[in-house]
Formats: sequence, structure tokens, C-alpha cells
Amino acid sequence: MIKTLMNLFKQDKEQFVVPKGVQDCMPAYGISQDGIIRLTRTPKSGLHKFSKTFRFTDINYEVASREDKEKMFLEYSELLNSFDSGAVTKITINNRKLNRKALEQTILIPMKNDGLDEYRMEYNKMLLDKAVGDDAIIQEKYITISVFKNDTKEARNYFSRVGAELAGHFARLGSHFDELDATEKLRILHDFYRSGEESDYRFDLEDTAKKGQDFKDFICPDTLEFQKDYFKMGERYGRVLFLRDFASYIKDNMVSQLTDMNRNMMMSIDVVPVPTDEAVREVENRLLGVETNITNWQRKQNQNNNFSAVIPYDMELQRKESKEFLDDLTTRDQRMMFAVMTIVHTADSKEQLDSDTEALLTIARKHMCQLAVLKWQQMDGLNTVLPYGARKIDSFRTLTTESLAVFIPFKVQDIMDRGGIYVGENAISGNLLMCNKANLMNPNAFLLGVPGSGKSFSAKELIVFLALATKDDILVCDPEGEYGALIRALGGEVIRIAAGSRDHINAMDMVDDYGDGGDPMIDKSEFLMSLIGELDRSLVGPKEHSIIDRCAKEVYTECAENGETPTLAILREKLLEQPEEEAQGLALSLELFTSGSLDAFAHPTNVDVQNRMVVYDIFDLGKQLKTMGLLVITDAMINRVTENWKKGKRTHIFIDEFHVVFENEYSGEFFNSAWRRFRKRNAFPTAITQNVEYLLDSVLASSMLSNSEFVMMLNQAASDREKLAQLLNISSEQMSYITGAEAGCGLLKYGSNLVPFVNKFPKNTKLYKLMTTRPGE
Repeated sequence: MIKTLMNLFKQDKEQFVVPKGVQDCMPAYGISQDGIIRLTRTPKSGLHKFSKTFRFTDINYEVASREDKEKMFLEYSELLNSFDSGAVTKITINNRKLNRKALEQTILIPMKNDGLDEYRMEYNKMLLDKAVGDDAIIQEKYITISVFKNDTKEARNYFSRVGAELAGHFARLGSHFDELDATEKLRILHDFYRSGEESDYRFDLEDTAKKGQDFKDFICPDTLEFQKDYFKMGERYGRVLFLRDFASYIKDNMVSQLTDMNRNMMMSIDVVPVPTDEAVREVENRLLGVETNITNWQRKQNQNNNFSAVIPYDMELQRKESKEFLDDLTTRDQRMMFAVMTIVHTADSKEQLDSDTEALLTIARKHMCQLAVLKWQQMDGLNTVLPYGARKIDSFRTLTTESLAVFIPFKVQDIMDRGGIYVGENAISGNLLMCNKANLMNPNAFLLGVPGSGKSFSAKELIVFLALATKDDILVCDPEGEYGALIRALGGEVIRIAAGSRDHINAMDMVDDYGDGGDPMIDKSEFLMSLIGELDRSLVGPKEHSIIDRCAKEVYTECAENGETPTLAILREKLLEQPEEEAQGLALSLELFTSGSLDAFAHPTNVDVQNRMVVYDIFDLGKQLKTMGLLVITDAMINRVTENWKKGKRTHIFIDEFHVVFENEYSGEFFNSAWRRFRKRNAFPTAITQNVEYLLDSVLASSMLSNSEFVMMLNQAASDREKLAQLLNISSEQMSYITGAEAGCGLLKYGSNLVPFVNKFPKNTKLYKLMTTRPGE
């Protein structure tokens, strides 16, 4: 037998003690505050066995392109190669019941008695129905490392070093990796042993120690009965299976399919790495034995004058496989590992348990593998599969790094940020996606999709959540008149801007600290250049820039001295006073917009722009003034954002029909500048557009889109899909989620992750009636 296994069996060997209670069935005899568990009752040769559990998050393996899958696979192989040969590493996938009480505290919107609680109750019911549903199962993944050390302090130093190394490997995979303390570790075991009582878990290690209580009292089930091929845990039934036989070829989705079952279950793979030098010696000895057998067989054939005898197939196969194994170890960066795979699943009845067992056996057979039920070893199997760090089953299989990496535990990433906004359900796992943009590198967001794909509805859904769950300000630029009814229902202000309207927004308004933090006057001049450039795109050149800059400074200075409000009309008068011909041309272009019929932005602001929620409705503004209206409204938003920033308040900005502003060079540059100002001043801007092609034709818009950390892509036109795939590095597999997608379904870019989602809002609600834009609804 190989030396590593001999040492392992020798260290793990312990005297069997008949359990006198449920607690005695658990292979844990001490726990520290940082989650280190002692697994031995008495030390072997002065050494205790300690274990520590770490949690890691999922990554988007299933929806990745073939090339990305290969990279992930190789990186995961590197992770397996990094396992310490002096320790046993257990990889665990845990399907556990959702803790409803904890979930409610995380996602539900608290009531505020402000007249909007009716909507909050509807929204909370929708969230709970989607989160809990019929399944109520979530999946978590752990790595448990167990090692023999003299004392807890020595073990703590070891786990600290190994944990830091593993964290680096998981970070390269894109997975978040953190250690579990005693409370979190025991919660895993409590939720398994006492399914249905997840919200009753209470544990305080310090208080427990003071009272002299055993920590196992807080997690153990009421009863544990072990039969030949199943066990009974309280009122629930359970069974432990192990992987008896491997196929020569296994697909990388086997683990994913085994753990897809909506039951309380765990699957663990215990990995024992063998030092490379020892593994090479072992394989060389075996190869030498195979060659010796072949030589002896040939000698016998020669003695019988059978000189043309062909070496038997089984001997030739042994020689070939031994050579390949040796090549793997010496030239292909593979390691020899021993692995044990165990699965435990539970059910409410024996009949359901038998049915689930048959389903698992069928999945394994489909992959040409054999799962088997442990006979008279259910207790040992249970203690092996749970993330204690113990290993009581010795059904080892010899694998290389590559063959072990096939059992890759990754599937698809879920997003469940604390304080996050609901954006839909994961199209693969079915779990809620709760996104907090404050956790991203920047909060800039885009909503993209063809008409009818659900852009406006998705934007309204985000607005509703923000209005009901936060105290943040919400500003909406509404070129299509779609948001007014919703904002009014939520207590906001709708400002209708049109030719002849009584509502006016002054294009010359400017608060203190306006702009990028330099000279506010320079930034305001740039805005006025963009505005006048929008009126006549052939009009504004270097000379005109100088004239506008000069006149703007004079107007603001004189108005400040006289106590007047600067307006476009006053600016036009100042232009008329200038001697240059260009100034007269500028004044003439401004005439229609200052004293003519399109003077909507040439008067002092006369509307309440201080309401927490404001919609700027420019539906009736007309095509000639639409882009100009977008510019003036964005400038007004910058003023509001600056005021809120000084108060320490966050502002959310939604700009619909965003592509319009990039049809003009000056307005595009202004919006690009405004985008940066929003981010710097605690504002979260969201751009909504259907014409992605227009955006991507603009260098400024493309850079804004590629640098945005939150991009919600709904159904896309063919030409838009190709450009988005190139810009955001979307694989063909991921593109299928935005090809012919139903309304509200698509692909979410969240940071560096791409997650497919579905979002079906219940139609029999008042909120749906406020948010829908479908004719007839």
C-alpha cells in the first residue's frame, strides 16, 4: 500500500465507542470561536485532528463559452494542485432549505405609514412568492480542510496560511472565498439535522462555555436511528450513497445534475493528495511490475516455440495506462490524488427517499458511473459527507488532477447583495437576483432592448423599489410621457415641458460647486456651447465658443450684482451688444428659443424641483426641441445632484431615449461629462435606449457603455447583438438569452459577471397596472 494511505489510516484509526446519545454520533469534540473543530477524542502520538471550513461562491461556468470553460477548468485544476499533501480537503455542495425569517429581514421592505404601504405589501408578497415558492432550496459550497496538529494555535496558523493561498486561487476563478466562524459553521449542521427549524437556531459560544453546555446540544436532532441502508433523523428519513465506480469518460456537468434535486442534500468529495515524488515512485514500480509480467509471459511463449505470439490486450492496456499516468505526473503538471465521493439526501417519507435514491442512481448511470448505498455504514457515511472534516469511509479511487477536476462544483452565479434591488430571478438556478450597485466599481447603468422587450417596465420596477425601500431622490427624464402616472401615485412631481406650457426650467440655472469641481463658469459655458450647437450644428466654431464664453461670464457677473436671475433671453441681449458678426448670428439663432414660440427654457424656473421624485415630461416638446430639452433637463439634474451631494444624499437618475443625445457631437460630449459628474457626486445614473446601434456608432457612448458596471440587456435586434457581443465579450451561449427573449427576460452584466435572468411581475396587482406600457393593459 502507498505510504500516504498507510499514514492516513494509521492516524485516523481510533477505538470505537458505542454512542450513548445523539451527540455521541457526531465526530466533533471541541470548537473555537473562529470555527476550528477538534475531531479527535484523545490525541494520537500527541497530535489532535483539527478542521476548518471555508465558503466559496459559484461562478458562471454553465453559461460560459467553450474557451472560457477551458480557462476555468484549468484554473480549477491549479486549485486542486495547490492542496496540501499533509492534509485532507473536503469539497462540499450543500442544498439546504431557505431560512425564511433571515430572508425576510434581508429582502423585505419595511412599512413606513406614509400612504405607500399598500404598494409595499404587494411588492413584498411578490418577492416572497418568488424567493420561497415551492422549492425553497438554496445551494452553498464549502471547502473543509482537516489536519493533525499539536494544538489549536498551531492549527490556526496552518489554516491561516492555507486559507490565504486558496483565496488567491478562488479570486482568479472569480469566486468570493471567506472563512466560517463557529456560529456559521454550526448553523450548517443545525439546518441539516433540524430541517424546518432553521429560524430557531441560537448559539453563543461564550455563553455556552460559561454554562458548561456542549455545543452539540444546540445542533443535534431529537433522535438518530441507523438502519441497514438508511437512517431516521427526527421525523425525517435519510440515506448515504457513495460513488463506487468511475467511467473512463465523464462529462463536466455530472456534479451539477446530481445536486439539481430540490431536496435537503449534501455531496462531498474527500481529496487526499499524494506527494509527487512518492506518486512517481509508486507508478514506476507498477509499470515495472507490468513490464515484468509481459517479459515473463513472452519467455513462456518462447519456451513453447511460439515466437510470434501477440501480447494479451489486458497486459498491453496496463502498460499503456501506466505510461500515460507516469507522463501525466512528470510532464503534464498532474498530481496523484485519492478521492471519496459521498452523497446524503433526506426526505419526509421512506417512499420519497427511495424514489430520490433511484433518481440519483439513474443520473449516475447516465454518466456511466455507479452510485451505491452504504450498507451498515450509514453513520460513518453521514459523518463523512457532512462538513466536519472527518472521513470514515475508505472507498478511495485513484485519480489525476484532471480527472478529479471533471467533478467541477461550479454552475451559475447568483447575486444576493445586502441592501440590493430586485432585478429578476436567475434563469438557471431560479434564485432571486438582488443587486446593490454601490458594491460595484461604478454605479453607471444601461437598460437596452428592442421596443416591447420590457425596458420601460424594468426601469419602472427599479424606480418603485427605490421609492418604497429607500429615502434617495429619484429624477426621471421622460421623452415619451410614460412615467408620470407612476410617479404621481408614489407622491412625486411631474413637470411637463412643452412649447406654450406654463412649466418652465431655466437653462441658465447654476448652483454652487456646479461642474467637475474646477471653475463652475467654465463648465456652464461648455453646457451653453452644447445647447447653442444643438440649435444650429453648423453655427458653432472656435470664434463662437469665445463669444459665448465671454457673454456667459458677463451675464452671470452682472445678474449676481443686480440680484437678477440669468436667462437665455438676457444672454441673447448680451450677444446683440457684441461687435462681431458671429455674435449677431448666434443671437438670431437664439431668437426663436427666447422670445419666439419655443421659449420653454428661456424663463426663470417656476416649478417645484425639490420634490423627492421628479419626472421631466418632454413628450410634447416637439422634435426640434427634444435634444435641447434633454440637455437642459440633464443640466437641471446636475444642479440637483450637486445640492444632494452637499447634504450627503444619494440621487438616482433615469434618462429614457438616451440614444438621441449622441446624434450631435456637442450634446454627446456634454452627456459624457455629465456621466462622470454623476458618479463623483453619489448619483446613480441609468440610461435607457432601444437603438444600441446608434450608441455604438459613437465613440463616447461606446466607452460609456463598456465602462458601465451594470448593463441590463433584454431582447436585442440581430445587428445590436453582434456589436454588444464584441463590446462586452458575450459568448454565443450567453447571447441565446437575448435572442428572441420574452419581455422582461435577458442577460445582466453585473461587474465582470454575466447572469441570465427572467422577470415576470404578477399582473393582478396595482403596481403592475401603474407600470405596464402595453396598450389595453
